[in-house]
Amino acid sequence: MRTRLIFGLIAAFALAVWPATAQTKAPKVYISVDMEGIWGVVHGDQVSAAGEGYGAARRWMAEDVNAVIAGLREAGAGEIVVNDSHGGMKNIVADQLDKTVSLISGTPKPLGMMEGIDASFDAVVFVGYHARAGSFPGILDHTISGATVYAIKVNGRELPEMGLNAAIAGHFKVPVVMLTGDTVTCAQAHELFGPSITTVAVKDAVGRVAARMLPRSEALAKLKAGAKKALEGRAQAKPWVLGPPLSFEIEYHNSGQSELPTLLAGVKRLGPRAVGFSANDYLEGFKLLRALIALGGVS
Repeated sequence: MRTRLIFGLIAAFALAVWPATAQTKAPKVYISVDMEGIWGVVHGDQVSAAGEGYGAARRWMAEDVNAVIAGLREAGAGEIVVNDSHGGMKNIVADQLDKTVSLISGTPKPLGMMEGIDASFDAVVFVGYHARAGSFPGILDHTISGATVYAIKVNGRELPEMGLNAAIAGHFKVPVVMLTGDTVTCAQAHELFGPSITTVAVKDAVGRVAARMLPRSEALAKLKAGAKKALEGRAQAKPWVLGPPLSFEIEYHNSGQSELPTLLAGVKRLGPRAVGFSANDYLEGFKLLRALIALGGVS
């Protein structure tokens, strides 16, 4: 009798404690960091390994991310994974990044700017993002490949990288809670995701290669505060899901770039410089999209 009473008390205690434990689990956060939207960056020579301004921009990149991480920690974040998502994807100097986070570096990666995302994450943050191709003013505006892509549409809507990547997170039912970049990029984020996303503009774009920067201390403080606010309010953000059936369309800069892509089964020419295809799974469609961009770059 006494043994059963003890086991009953243990079971009751476990039932009482378990829901509270589950609710207080530290949120797991995924950060995808690009470079054009980093504070201080305005020109191509700052985002290319061959450029004279690249070294300083790499440092600013790490500082912006670290400020965001500090805010996430204040909001109770647990595991944080950072994916270097610009160009060759090995821009962040690893030992300049917060020592408590994991870094994904290098390319090619199956999911590119979203490599490592899965359903175990609670929130996604986009740091240093830029506006879609054809935006003005917008610092170094482009969509995935400035030399190849004129526009990308999914289900008839032209999307910037933030939209293409948010849909990958949405596939795993993970919401994007925050984006940082220039003023134009932040406006596009609200246009796509609505008022629930927290944005931090670290610079005011005045042209494609010109911007007015916030004072550095102010920019870092806003990044930290924005990240804290975004994670604390993550319940308001919903996953951005693009469900099937899905139609993908790429418009290249010239007709020659569309020739090799049309050799693949299921890819159809939609115009002199545009191709398209259909998919029932967003991840599979995204991977084919990346392949078509690569093929267009060969022409």
